[in-house]
Amino acid sequence: MSTVSNTSPLIWLAKIGKLRLLKDLFGAVNVTEQIYKEAVEKGLDEGFSDALVIKDAYDQGWIKIMSLEEKDNQTCQSIIKNTFELHVGEAQAIVLARKMGKDTLLLIDDSSGRAFAEAWGVKVKGTLYVIMAAKHKGFLNDAEAKETVLSLVRKGFRLEPTLLARIITEIEQQKLPVHTHLGAVQLNSKPLPCMDWSFGQDAFYANPTKRASPERMRKHKK
Repeated sequence: MSTVSNTSPLIWLAKIGKLRLLKDLFGAVNVTEQIYKEAVEKGLDEGFSDALVIKDAYDQGWIKIMSLEEKDNQTCQSIIKNTFELHVGEAQAIVLARKMGKDTLLLIDDSSGRAFAEAWGVKVKGTLYVIMAAKHKGFLNDAEAKETVLSLVRKGFRLEPTLLARIITEIEQQKLPVHTHLGAVQLNSKPLPCMDWSFGQDAFYANPTKRASPERMRKHKK
């Protein structure tokens, strides 16, 4: 399964020192030139340390820049023109994921981007999915998963307090075996608002707000 990431999962995971979870889970992550510019080049220009972390992953070779053809860029422009809330990075991520095939996974937190991608038949998951998938595959223990979610919130990732409390409860109560295939894990608890807790479908996203721009994600440098 190939994986494409929008800007936000890269920045959020890099900000809390967990970007490598993407390599642990997926081996490699594909991005477009615009996403690289947003996550790395612009971040470096503005002095954000998370940009260095993402650049290092690119230098190591497991974050890969994929070029889009002219017809793909035209499709992106059409999406932006006709979809008020999507910007060029999100449009490129969706187009690239669709182009790479039906088994490609798109990591994206924005609710509008997710809805558009799903309408195109693209599989979507978000930043919280990465954390919970890492927990269930043994890359994070319960305590580490809990602290990782709390670190996201401290850095500015928006979750309603009641939703955060239920996520933490889920982490503390789930005592599931580790499987090598994400689709093998099914959680027994009731779904949380805005979240699908099954691994087989579009699982683990919680983004009750509108799109978070790289500028808002990087409001605090530390």
